[in-house]
Amino acid sequence: MEVSGKRRDPDLNKGSDDTTVFCQPCEEEGKRSVAHGFCQTCQEYMCDPCIKAHKKFKVSRNHIMLSKDKMPSFYPSTKPSDIGVTEYCKTHPNEMIKFYCPTHSDLGCGDCVVIGHRTCKVDYIADVSKDFTNEREFRELEPSIKRAEDLLSGCISKVKELFDEVEHQSKDEIDRLRKFRAEINTYLDRREKELLGNIQEMKTNEESALTELKTDCELAKCGLVATRTELTSGTDSVNQRYVTARRAQKELREIHNKMEKMAGRMKARKYRFVEDADTKRLLGLKMGLGTLNMAGELGRNIPVPDLATMTWKKEADILVRTSQDKETCWITGSALISPGLFLLADNGNNCVKLVDISTCTVTSRLQLPGKPWDVCVLHDDQAAVTLQNIIQLLSIKGGQLSCGKEIKVSSWCYGIAFYNNRLYVSYTQTPRVEVMTLDGHIISTFQTDDRRQLFKEPYYLTVSASTPPTLHVSDNDAHTVLQLTLDGKVLRKYQDIRLIRPRAVVKVGPGQLLVCGYTSHNVMLLTERDGKMAEILGKKNGLTKPNSVSFCPHTRAIVVGMRRNDSLKVFNAK
Repeated sequence: MEVSGKRRDPDLNKGSDDTTVFCQPCEEEGKRSVAHGFCQTCQEYMCDPCIKAHKKFKVSRNHIMLSKDKMPSFYPSTKPSDIGVTEYCKTHPNEMIKFYCPTHSDLGCGDCVVIGHRTCKVDYIADVSKDFTNEREFRELEPSIKRAEDLLSGCISKVKELFDEVEHQSKDEIDRLRKFRAEINTYLDRREKELLGNIQEMKTNEESALTELKTDCELAKCGLVATRTELTSGTDSVNQRYVTARRAQKELREIHNKMEKMAGRMKARKYRFVEDADTKRLLGLKMGLGTLNMAGELGRNIPVPDLATMTWKKEADILVRTSQDKETCWITGSALISPGLFLLADNGNNCVKLVDISTCTVTSRLQLPGKPWDVCVLHDDQAAVTLQNIIQLLSIKGGQLSCGKEIKVSSWCYGIAFYNNRLYVSYTQTPRVEVMTLDGHIISTFQTDDRRQLFKEPYYLTVSASTPPTLHVSDNDAHTVLQLTLDGKVLRKYQDIRLIRPRAVVKVGPGQLLVCGYTSHNVMLLTERDGKMAEILGKKNGLTKPNSVSFCPHTRAIVVGMRRNDSLKVFNAK
């Protein structure tokens, strides 16, 4: 194919085997050098120095260069005007792109059509490009490009957030390790280094994966920018603009497919340092000091399953009585701290405990000045427990319990919940619910509705995960669960003959709550959508006077505490 404006040797038309082919760039400068290659992209013969220079520059280093034994001995007779200037086919480098297949969104040459699109109705670019308008195509593609750019920007932001979480998690877990390490002697130095190495390896692996994900997002975004530039360029031929637009459509679909896959990679493994109990008693263990256990994933919201569709398998009971306990345990309150880790209120022994259901051990115990009833998790590694006439704030930092400040409240304080920096507290004497700040300032009180008493004996309460959030209060004496707005307006009363003396009520997900039936010896699933209750655990599962219940969506486990019982009941979804 002759390229306009370039000189060629007259002998090239003869096609003789003895024809000497000369370097065309050198001819432009009045020199005469024997050609040793042919740039198929530029349609020029080149000598060795020109070939080296051609490969040196960014603009031409990826051009298709044919060696001397493969280069044509004469220019093809087809002229650009016959098919229009586009580009060479990647599958068949000697052929130019001439066709577009709408069925497969593929661009190709004549060979491609014969091989892969024999039964398709294909468009001949030279014909369809006559009506092609670059501005119109760009207007049609612009919203899709913008949406893809926004999604990729969101992905990049999420990766940056995960970087921060990985970094903070690394620091926090090292602090946990070092605090425990200070309690033992230098015999464990070697093991400490091994664990620090494990943490660094975890951090390096997660950062490497996140870096790769971030790079993929940025490359995809750069591709979109390049496509936008090509579409808005006025220098390309109408045929090339058509090719660019069609390729952009296909690339957008590919980018969306990549983003779907990227969503699965938008994660980082969560781990936590778990103290080794045996190390405290024996320093010669091979795995002394502790281990790094996977605890879920950072940056991922764990979907809560529909508990109404699940069946439950009883696991081994967990002994929560410790050597410091003098009485039989009575776990009256429980709350999920982190995957598999629960905070318990032991009313029988005047203490709170942390129990890890993955290791079936009590990992921390804190003696209290009174009998605790209910617990809730706050923020910044804090929790709260009710003690009749005070609310004791707790620190759970590093997996160790310690007391914080006290909030003085009225007597007979029982249930407690936390939402949006507000404490919701129930009282059985002068039955009511108070809403207060973390400093103890009472904001509002829910006691009556149209001068009628709202509650008889409100033992527990929780703020649901529905939209908008609502307050649910279990009334032990009325055998009901009352639903209120967060400003105290009654929405609904839930009741079922199978629920007697309701105790703990906890949210498990949008529109679903678990309620303990103390005298009915069961755990009921309350579904807000239809107002119905269903028994999911009962006497047949070994329940006797259940008082507290919690659910862990990460492990899909229900944990039940019962009156005067040294063990927790654990049930996992099948």
